[in-house]
Amino acid sequence: MPSFIEAIHDALTYSSATLQALGLQSFPGGDLSSAGAARRYVRTTARWWGVAPDQVEALESIAGELAGNALEHSNSRLIAVVLSRTARTASISVTDEGQGCASAPARPGPEQECGRGLLIVEVLADRWGQRKLSAGFTVWAEIAIEGRARDRERPVAAALRQAARGDEGGP
Repeated sequence: MPSFIEAIHDALTYSSATLQALGLQSFPGGDLSSAGAARRYVRTTARWWGVAPDQVEALESIAGELAGNALEHSNSRLIAVVLSRTARTASISVTDEGQGCASAPARPGPEQECGRGLLIVEVLADRWGQRKLSAGFTVWAEIAIEGRARDRERPVAAALRQAARGDEGGP
């Protein structure tokens, strides 16, 4: 089972600024519906923290993709979702029991049903990455919630269409 203390320590260690809020929720690893539950947890928590609606939508989409990947590829009994907020950023991380490596695949063809999760994360997040832990694997993503480091004004739906098409430019 992923070390939840290690997941929180990881979030605190790699935070770029002083945390204003931190939340942790665990979900069953053997149940793909946990991705939807993770999305709802992130949406509810980010709204409660006063994050702008378009940024809540981005965090929710990222949470669904990261949790879905952890559930599909790690064979974990539990996954841990950590949401953190600083004055300028919101971060989501998903920790599982896996030993794998997350990398954005080559752009999938339009007929392919899978392979877009990390491309979506790449489009929606200002930064994302991965860390190997002693008892698992964490994939994290961060978005600017103040000063918008990238063009976050576009709706999430347009960003998702961009990732699906494999466009490098704007929507």
